[in-house]
Amino acid sequence: MTSTIQTALFIAVVGLAGIFIFMSFFYLIILALDKYLPYREEKPAEEFIEETFEEEEEE
Repeated sequence: MTSTIQTALFIAVVGLAGIFIFMSFFYLIILALDKYLPYREEKPAEEFIEETFEEEEEE
């Protein structure tokens, strides 16, 4: 192989490895955020108002 092809292959391998490492790191960040900041589904405003109204009636 010529040195130009070897250099091109080396650059391609380094680029692919860099992308793989970055995507792995990004995936781990997403998993950590999901663990420490879980998604909580919010109640619609109507249900919140009804709950508050029921609590006031009980008192």
